[in-house]
Amino acid sequence: MNQMTIALIILAITVLCFIFETIPLAVASIGASIIYAYVGLIEQKDVFASYATNTNILMIGMMVIGASLFHSGVSELIGINMAKLTGKSESKAILVTMIASCILSSVCTNIGVMTALAPLVTAMCLSAGIAPSKVLLSLLFGAQLGGFNTLVGVPSNILGNSLLEGAGYQGFGLFTITPFGFCLSIIGSLYFAFIGSKMLKDTGYIPEFAQVDRKEFNKRKATISCITLFVVLIIIGFNVKIVPAHFAAIIGSLVIIGTGCMTMKEAIHAIDWNCLFLMGSLSAVSKGLQNSGVGDAVAKIVLRILGENPSTLLVTTVIFFAVAILTQLISNTATILLFMPIAISVAQAIGVSAYPAAMIVTLAGAASYATPFAAPQNLIAAGWTNYKITDFFKIGAPMVLITYVVVALLIPIFLPY
Repeated sequence: MNQMTIALIILAITVLCFIFETIPLAVASIGASIIYAYVGLIEQKDVFASYATNTNILMIGMMVIGASLFHSGVSELIGINMAKLTGKSESKAILVTMIASCILSSVCTNIGVMTALAPLVTAMCLSAGIAPSKVLLSLLFGAQLGGFNTLVGVPSNILGNSLLEGAGYQGFGLFTITPFGFCLSIIGSLYFAFIGSKMLKDTGYIPEFAQVDRKEFNKRKATISCITLFVVLIIIGFNVKIVPAHFAAIIGSLVIIGTGCMTMKEAIHAIDWNCLFLMGSLSAVSKGLQNSGVGDAVAKIVLRILGENPSTLLVTTVIFFAVAILTQLISNTATILLFMPIAISVAQAIGVSAYPAAMIVTLAGAASYATPFAAPQNLIAAGWTNYKITDFFKIGAPMVLITYVVVALLIPIFLPY
């Protein structure tokens, strides 16, 4: 039995454990990563390497800073005022959340946007008497869709552009991707608010950072919490080189604890450890899949399907779905790294422009909606909402199709072959 078959069998068993929850999700994912090491898909040192990534460290810091808004009474105050805007309408709450996250994630990292807005969104829901699970999931999708609005919206956009430049082409402009992102943001928000969210049940789960007793407004703590959050977001948003995002988040959390806005015990309680365990272990599983050769096999299948003289619509369709399906299983970075050279080579082989092919790979690579382990931000949202893999697929698969339709319709207009 070859490595790819072994990798897929282990993944299938892990997914079944996720669906039926025969054992805790963290146990299943950590167990899968350890088995991957013992069958040689990853090195033993890689099993726990992803637990200490910059993303996880950023998450820990932002969870503490976000929780300080609850402990100081700020979130409740803001939540009450936001609830006045949305009333008790779940659809309005979802739309407001998606619009805010779409706008912010156009220029800020989606994980930063999610961790910054999550406490306020949760407070809004609790004040309005709305279960926060659906609205927090809309925060995820809004941040993902907004990332398509500018070239710097998500790191995978920048990666795709750098690979295009590395192949000898002029890179995309800052707003080349904007028509696609703008349409996706509008259609995706309307879909989730009025159709997608109706297919989900509220889990009733309250995130760890919001599981605190009701706190009265404390002016001193509120001032420190708000200033700290604002400064950290500015540093993250403007990508200050001297202070990396994860440094800023941790320094901010130290300020929160050091000034007495939260105790160390409260800060530890605010961290969603289950989410962090999932992110670390499934990153290792994703690396094992990549090492097994799944990506290369998919790439060869794509080339066989396209043949010698494919139509441009066929090129768009095959490349999009090959990339979109694979990115639900391995990281979007790995998927784009694998497929960008293939897409450019295909375009050159059939005598058409490489730019639409490169854009398709970039957009499909970040269309990681359909599984909780498709991207770190998905795992974060899964931890906040307790939604399962079947819920993500139910909502995410139509969003992948919506993305395809937008891409197929707009490529001939804005980036013709």
